[in-house]
Amino acid sequence: MDVNSINNNISNLSSLSQQQLQKSSENRKIEAVSNDALNLTISESYNLRRDELSNSLQTFNNGIAITKIAQNALDKQQEILTDIKTKLQDDTTEDKNSLKSEIINLLKDFTLVAENTKYKKETILSTKENSYESNSFSIETKEANFEINKINTPLISNDLATTIQKEDLNNPETLNSIVEKIDNSSKYLNDTSNNFKKLSEDILENAKDVLKQQQDLAIANSTNHINFGKEANDFTKNNLFANMGYLAVSQANIVQEQSVRLLS
Repeated sequence: MDVNSINNNISNLSSLSQQQLQKSSENRKIEAVSNDALNLTISESYNLRRDELSNSLQTFNNGIAITKIAQNALDKQQEILTDIKTKLQDDTTEDKNSLKSEIINLLKDFTLVAENTKYKKETILSTKENSYESNSFSIETKEANFEINKINTPLISNDLATTIQKEDLNNPETLNSIVEKIDNSSKYLNDTSNNFKKLSEDILENAKDVLKQQQDLAIANSTNHINFGKEANDFTKNNLFANMGYLAVSQANIVQEQSVRLLS
């Protein structure tokens, strides 16, 4: 095969590539309309999902806030019960009945903590009959649903106040019974606080997943800015040049093989 024929083939291929590139350039003229429509569809889908994730994240934040507020209040109530127990077991106080007024005031503080523990004007640690408020908070999203049940800790302070007022605190058996009741109440508050903590951790894990989805969505949305017509045109152009190179190399190999045969 003549080397000149290779050059002629490459020239023909170059002429063909120019025709193809011209067609590709002409096709780019309609790219703006189709690309705008595609980008609009992607943008609408992106905005919808972005809003869904934002709403889910806000709902999860509400749930975490409720559990944290509840835990802080339960810690305060625990401190009050511990203070009452310490006073009752203080051996320096001979007349335990003299502590009744002080302990009753502490139990009023206990109740006050419950009544003032609220989220968006709704109580968390106290419930009342015939109240318009629900007995739970619903954390509902597309990803997960949680229900945070309210508790009624004033029942603890009311029961202790009634017992302390009517009983003789100087009686060792009575005193031990009251201390035991305080211990049981403290355990209940501790278990309840742990439940709120566990629920908070579960909600937080879902919130982290939503944050990850938001990040992935933002990264994926960057494709909206790609010029699809230009990308397709560049891809076609590169393929044509590559094919030209492959043809030239293959024909050169044929000439080389024929030369070797002649020399042999």
